[in-house]
Amino acid sequence: MRPTRQGLLVTLAAVLLAGSGTLILQADKLFNQRPLDPVGRNEIAANGNVQGEIYPGDPAREAQLVQREDERLIYVRTVASVARWRVDGLEGAFRLRTGTTYTLILPARPEPYTLADLEVLTPKGFVRQPDGAYVLSESIVVLPGANLSLLAPDSPEGLDIRLESTRDHFVSIVALGGSLTVAGSATADVRVTSWDSAEQAVDTSTADGRAYIRVLGGHASLTRANISNLGFWSGNTGGLSLTGTDDVGAFQSGPPTAEQATEAAAGGARVLPEDVLAAWAAREQEYSVVTAGIDDVTIDGNAFGLFVSNARDIIIEDSAITGSLVDGLVLHRAVTDAQITRTRSSDNAVDGFTVASSTTRVLMEEVTAERNGRNGISFDGRPLADGPNAVGTAVIPYGGNRVTESSVVGNARYGIELSGGSNLDVENNRIAANEVGVVVNHGASGVGISRNEFRDQRLQAVAVRDAHASAAVYRNTITGGDTGIYVRNARADITANTLGSIANHGITLVGEVGGTIVAGNTVAGQGSAAIWAEGAAGAAVTENNLLGWAPAYTVDKAVGSMFQPLSLVWIALGGLLLLTAVVRKKRTAQIRSPYEERVPLTTLSRGFVVPDDVAGLRQ
Repeated sequence: MRPTRQGLLVTLAAVLLAGSGTLILQADKLFNQRPLDPVGRNEIAANGNVQGEIYPGDPAREAQLVQREDERLIYVRTVASVARWRVDGLEGAFRLRTGTTYTLILPARPEPYTLADLEVLTPKGFVRQPDGAYVLSESIVVLPGANLSLLAPDSPEGLDIRLESTRDHFVSIVALGGSLTVAGSATADVRVTSWDSAEQAVDTSTADGRAYIRVLGGHASLTRANISNLGFWSGNTGGLSLTGTDDVGAFQSGPPTAEQATEAAAGGARVLPEDVLAAWAAREQEYSVVTAGIDDVTIDGNAFGLFVSNARDIIIEDSAITGSLVDGLVLHRAVTDAQITRTRSSDNAVDGFTVASSTTRVLMEEVTAERNGRNGISFDGRPLADGPNAVGTAVIPYGGNRVTESSVVGNARYGIELSGGSNLDVENNRIAANEVGVVVNHGASGVGISRNEFRDQRLQAVAVRDAHASAAVYRNTITGGDTGIYVRNARADITANTLGSIANHGITLVGEVGGTIVAGNTVAGQGSAAIWAEGAAGAAVTENNLLGWAPAYTVDKAVGSMFQPLSLVWIALGGLLLLTAVVRKKRTAQIRSPYEERVPLTTLSRGFVVPDDVAGLRQ
């Protein structure tokens, strides 16, 4: 929201204060603290099966704070521009009153602003602590042509900068067209973090806002630095953000008009002529896109680890992004020619790496995306519009992106998701233990998935599905998992892949798959079918090596085999034999012994007798 003319006039009632050579402009009326509604909840993870971890902050309050920060930057940029022309004898840095705190403005000069300069320019706002750390308690804005250089001394202690971030206020370092350099030494790093002086601890809560760093339309150079626990809610205020000026709509309106400058004049100062205003606009336009070089930087615990938009020539090397409350590295919009190498993004709440629409020519090489709450790497190349629209946005898809020689392991949802776009390559990567290894959807075309090693995905190694998506899947090694390659209502060239230890289907084709070719693959495992194409239409399944496939003995197969003619004969014979055995057992139980009523002779007599006794009986 832009400040009104009345609000701008109030802020331009400048008051020059004696001492230290600084200018303080009152802005209390514009930035009075208003009560914020603490009620609200985050919806970032509420719209899907696996959408990452819930953001822990206060959505309603944080969104208001983001808007307030945009208003503050608009105000600072406008007043600083007018002040350069309006205030005679104004040289060097000056300060603005913004709300309950101050913002130190660093205008253009040939040499960089250093730590020593900050100690002089704001002795109460940049204070060295007994332990050697510096606490910054007021915000800094770096204007075009200026460079803020925060360099660690060549000593084991390095440089520790703590950005004030309490329940009542937080500070920021913003380069508004200027440059920011943060560099460690050969022996020690620069460490930048949020700091709650009241608690004497790092600020881990985002609900009341949190300190952040932003380079808006300038250049950033970060080397051997550790950036931690910064930012809240939006990408622009997310922790460490590199954005072009197009992200703040009010900046596109240009400088204040001559009429506004005249009305704001105090004491009859001169009016800004039209040619000066035109020169101002031309110079400011030079800083509409941000560039950056990031090397050996560790980012931990930010809201968004590293957020980039409207940028070009971004180089990120040998860095690590962990523990972000949303995404790790985000290339949001209008990012071109970005190169990310040997960089790890892990244990973030949502995605490890996110490449959004209108971002092209992004190379990810030797990156690692592990244990993220949703996807390891997400590419969205869909058009920003699907027809005529208010701002005339083109309807073309975006692409030209590549992931190679990388490791994508243990992410909760997909390893790599390619949503729309064209000319996308996933090559020579290790992709393991995700729900699905690589997903191609939303009409993505010209996709190459080749020479990757897939291991133990929970569902599929590769899925090409819906909206006329198409991909060439070739020379991959797929081991383990329920299904190797899955194609649904899409087209794929599936050739020369080696699949082993598959538990259900090696290759599955579903729906309308016209133009799909399945040829030259080696499929091994034990499941219901090596290649399942029942109900699919339009596929050409030719010669594939299925010698290593052992069909699983399922219930359906058991029932089907039982009712074959020969099986019925054997079942009948078995039944007859069983019946005969039962009858014989019953008859055997009814037979009686023929000697059952006979008894031994000895039981009927006294046993042996003397012959004389027998003779006497005869007489």
